[in-house]
Amino acid sequence: MRLSGFDRRVATELMFDTSAMGDAVLLVAAVHLAIGLVVSLRFGLFDIVALLTAAVYGVAGWLILSFAIWLMGTRVLKGTGDVQAMMRGAGFGTLPLLLAVVNLGWVGTLWQLAILVVVTIVVLGLELKEAAGAVLLGAALVVLIQLLFRAPFLLL
Repeated sequence: MRLSGFDRRVATELMFDTSAMGDAVLLVAAVHLAIGLVVSLRFGLFDIVALLTAAVYGVAGWLILSFAIWLMGTRVLKGTGDVQAMMRGAGFGTLPLLLAVVNLGWVGTLWQLAILVVVTIVVLGLELKEAAGAVLLGAALVVLIQLLFRAPFLLL
């Protein structure tokens, strides 16, 4: 919750807490399961396969987005940092995506991207503009991958 309020101390704690990766995976999967459940119930359907697919796509999207941001931030913008620290921070930054259950998914996505900028600043040691660039380039790379493979990894 504190990371959703852009608390840099939480991002720093996550950067060094290697045991938080499991919690990040569970949080990402739970967020996407909740979104999938609410959306399916809204349409009067309940499909366990669709719920599990939502969780798998959510976790895959989180990993791909985290890696893409790390790649852009370290290779293109010359930041330094650990890809796993980026993944942990990004995983805990998915909570705002729950706004999709009240038809405000775009707000949740923008909020998540803003959190990812904070995580990128902390983990990769970049300035604000560079971190925003890394997040936008990473998100663009994910959208390109989505278009190429026609797979809905993220709620972008």
